[in-house]
Amino acid sequence: MTRYGTDGVEMRGSFSRFHVGGNSAVHGGVLPLLFDHMFGMISHAAGRPISRTAFLHVDYRRITPIDVPLIVRGRVTNTEGRKAFVCAELFDSDETLLAEGNGLMVRLLPGQP
Repeated sequence: MTRYGTDGVEMRGSFSRFHVGGNSAVHGGVLPLLFDHMFGMISHAAGRPISRTAFLHVDYRRITPIDVPLIVRGRVTNTEGRKAFVCAELFDSDETLLAEGNGLMVRLLPGQP
């Protein structure tokens, strides 16, 4: 975690051979997991109450390679009552956009697990 605040979250890291889907590229199913985790961190950093992911969409822009430094940045783009609309982008170290995600986080109701 390289940035964590109400204005957004940034994380840096890399994927390894354990994340390969084929041809030394990160499996496409791993990226929604990354964005879902990021959306939870974004919501928490923005001071939102405990929320659940209600919607998650990923646009794959380029192949995400393994064993290279990556950066993911995200933020809350809008709020409406219990809803927080979030977005995040995944970049390589040259700031090439690899994937972007958009989501909806919904605050839990009292007593909701």
